[in-house]
Amino acid sequence: MSSAALENLTSWHSPWSGLRAVVIGLGHTGFAIVDTLCELGCDVTVIAAEAAPDIVKLSEVVGARVIVDSDDTQRLAALEGIDPDFAVVSPGVAPTDPVVVQLSHAGVPVLSDLNLAWRLRDKSAEPAEWILVQHSGDSDTTVGLAQRIFQAASHPTRVVGFQAPPLLDALREPRPYSALIIQVSPASLVWKERFPDSPVSPRVTVSWGEGSPADSGVFFDGTTLACVYRKGLGPSESQVADADVVEGARAIGIGLDSPGMSDIGVVEGIIVDRAFLEDRANQALEISTVDELAEAGWDIPGDIPAILAAVAIARSRDVEPALIAGVLSLP
Repeated sequence: MSSAALENLTSWHSPWSGLRAVVIGLGHTGFAIVDTLCELGCDVTVIAAEAAPDIVKLSEVVGARVIVDSDDTQRLAALEGIDPDFAVVSPGVAPTDPVVVQLSHAGVPVLSDLNLAWRLRDKSAEPAEWILVQHSGDSDTTVGLAQRIFQAASHPTRVVGFQAPPLLDALREPRPYSALIIQVSPASLVWKERFPDSPVSPRVTVSWGEGSPADSGVFFDGTTLACVYRKGLGPSESQVADADVVEGARAIGIGLDSPGMSDIGVVEGIIVDRAFLEDRANQALEISTVDELAEAGWDIPGDIPAILAAVAIARSRDVEPALIAGVLSLP
């Protein structure tokens, strides 16, 4: 299969059945890839340097052939006779893995887990909006708080990805979600950088400038609405400037200082939004106050950046400030 032919496989309902797929790597996300491809009717072969016995057994139960060998030569030999139509790489596998290199040299289209998931996001309902959050010391607080705000606003939401259930599992659930908040690890970012043409277009991306694969805009590429970045921390501001976003997407800076137009920050102890309102040049929306957050038990100022990022995510879907403040009052 050529890369051009693979571009036609853009839906869960595309003709995946019968295609030969190689999955490289077999951790929790790797098994989600295997399980998904087997459900689609693909002929799946897994090649991994290591894997837990229970995951190997589950992969075989769902119909995959599994080769686990730490020897590079043996893993390469396992490719003989397969002639795969495409391959999918688990996020923990390095781009220099010899199986990945061999398949790439042979012209086999190689997908990341994010790219595969984007193609399959329409299984049972209107596709959920994607919000990508780069994992950092603050991101666990951000994604958990954003999910709580969305749930309070009656927007069914799930946190998936790094240190959470696999994204592909959520896509296959019968319950529709209006948003998926996807935590991505540095390993996933490496693969996003490796496949810059990957058709992944999240509504919002959040980066802290930590653990970035390169000083480039790759993490923010494809964003349709808002690139949220931490002002003055790492290369994220320059990444936003370099990003290949969808026309109309804006950069939203967060910081502990007074926010400029299109930013979210703190003015005289008041958390304000100057990003998601019509007259952002002259007005600001009050979200909460630092004193109110302290009274509610938040760590001040340690939790402020994570809170600001969650506010940005919530405001991107027009959640009312009063509702956000109510959730913030219950940390």
